Amino acid sequence: MNLHSPLSGTVLELESVPDPVFAQLLLGPGAAVEPDETGVVTVCSPVAGTVTAARAHAVIIGPCLVHAGIDTFKSDALTCLTEVGARVEVGTPLIEMDRARMGKLSSIILITLPEHEVGAWRQMAAPGTHVDLGSLLGTV
Repeated sequence: MNLHSPLSGTVLELESVPDPVFAQLLLGPGAAVEPDETGVVTVCSPVAGTVTAARAHAVIIGPCLVHAGIDTFKSDALTCLTEVGARVEVGTPLIEMDRARMGKLSSIILITLPEHEVGAWRQMAAPGTHVDLGSLLGTV
């Protein structure tokens, strides 16, 4: 399975994010992207599949969790743009977030694969590099 960038931004190593659940890979391997844009940003699907869970702060597509921000469970700066059962492709809009209301650090996008072993993840986009929407982040 390939994971593509859900927006344009700077790639971060998942272990470097300021949230121990993600940084310790408790939700599986993956990557993080800090958005380039300010204001309202659209987070898109990094994989093709069926949405199995949809909340304002997180969407699950098969074995892939897309999480908008750090400590955003109850944030009113996020809007879910999809629903359970929806079929999505790479690049389908999932979440809209207002970065101005969230703050820079809290608007990191985290993508994890809870059902996969950490050793199976191969990050293709190096931390610190810029990626565009749809760029390959990694594979399992």
